[in-house]
Amino acid sequence: MRVIAASNRDLAAEVKAGRFREDLYYRLNVIAVTLPGLRDRPADLRRLTEGVRRYFATRAGKGNIEFSKAVSDAFAAYSWPGNLRELRNVIERAVILAPGDTIETADLPEEFSAASRPALAVGARVTLDELEAEHIRRILAASRSLDDAARTLGIDPATLYRKRTKLGLL
Repeated sequence: MRVIAASNRDLAAEVKAGRFREDLYYRLNVIAVTLPGLRDRPADLRRLTEGVRRYFATRAGKGNIEFSKAVSDAFAAYSWPGNLRELRNVIERAVILAPGDTIETADLPEEFSAASRPALAVGARVTLDELEAEHIRRILAASRSLDDAARTLGIDPATLYRKRTKLGLL
């Protein structure tokens, strides 16, 4: 029997902290393959986005749909905290929503237009929920993972998940 397992955590550190069973760690850690996130592989991003675009365009019967320059730039500037799963979901959504032959930034999720929105600041005439949502949105965009974002925010990952749900940031 072969087992292939993936984790976004440092399992050796988790073993030392007593949060992961040592025997299970050694059973799983026969051959370790470490892949950097999309944020750390900008050269691969264009090839991956094009391949995913072609796949979903073919499935949706929109074989000639392309990315606008603004979308390609937005993809390059984004940190991709959800890595390949997020990339696939964003592109599938954009292919479905694009009304024409070009995917525009309006076809992308809100996170991609965060830079174009006016900045919310402490003391601005906004609700705490709006300020919190914007802060969490920006931390998520700049983080490699939900765990990384939770550490930056000083909260538990489960709390961050609940806040994302409550604030509509999923």
